[in-house]
Amino acid sequence: MYIFFSIFFIIVLLCFFFNYWRRSCIIKKVCCMCNHEKCELLNEMIDPLGYKYIADQDVFITNVDAWQKEFGYTRSYDYFAPFFNMVFDSERIFFDYDNRSWLIELWKGQYGINTGGEIGVYCADGIVPHHKRNIELFHAVSEEEMPHLHLSLKRKCGRKNERIANVSMRHWWLAVFRMGCFSKPCWLTENFCINFSDCGMLRAFADALVELGYDESSMHICGSYICFSFKKPKKPFKYCIISKLVRAIAQCENRLFCKLFIFITRPFKCTVDRLVYLYYYLPPIFRHCLKRYKKRSCRGKRI
Repeated sequence: MYIFFSIFFIIVLLCFFFNYWRRSCIIKKVCCMCNHEKCELLNEMIDPLGYKYIADQDVFITNVDAWQKEFGYTRSYDYFAPFFNMVFDSERIFFDYDNRSWLIELWKGQYGINTGGEIGVYCADGIVPHHKRNIELFHAVSEEEMPHLHLSLKRKCGRKNERIANVSMRHWWLAVFRMGCFSKPCWLTENFCINFSDCGMLRAFADALVELGYDESSMHICGSYICFSFKKPKKPFKYCIISKLVRAIAQCENRLFCKLFIFITRPFKCTVDRLVYLYYYLPPIFRHCLKRYKKRSCRGKRI
């Protein structure tokens, strides 16, 4: 019996030292890689998911040619999101222009182990009656109709104020995510600027904001540009009791997994370093992190 325990102890000790040696070698390998090489490796792996890494802001953003564009948007996507650890506030802004119904939706919250914000621009094939907007499938706008979008995401937790991201480009679905950061949706504020194709479209959108409950004095309009902030939904999404419970459980899991992610990758501070380290050290956990992005990517399936 004593021999058995001695052998078991020696095996455990050897495994511990082997893991320590392997971990040290991987840390050294990651530290020896240049930043460009690490970013190139990470972007190569996440490009099929429709994202790219922005090193100077340490965030992920969506690609303009992301494959999820073909799935459009319908209300059920948001309803089932908490079941996949996505807990966010959203604001849907509907307006009619050029014989079509348009939808610009805003999101901010926690997506698994990521804090993020989004703005999506969609339209229907014609005018959609008000009572059918919740069941209508809206299509992502074409490349020619994509407006120039600016998104600034800020996080306030206690006395700590932090800017998560500040991005600007022509897009149909501009989204930013900071990995390893936990937030409640109410901690986040989004500032948007949208450059519409003409002033008539801008006016229709501005009227929709006012109708929704936004104060016109809080908007800044200049030419075909409009800027406004999203702090709290004017028309919050109504969740049933089960969905509220699922949201609470999901947030507990998100907070736990964020802490676990930070602990496992504790030798590093930047996301690219953390993920490249996981890629070499714990491939299953690395794939799980990317799987979270894949779930968010499947906007038409919400797998």
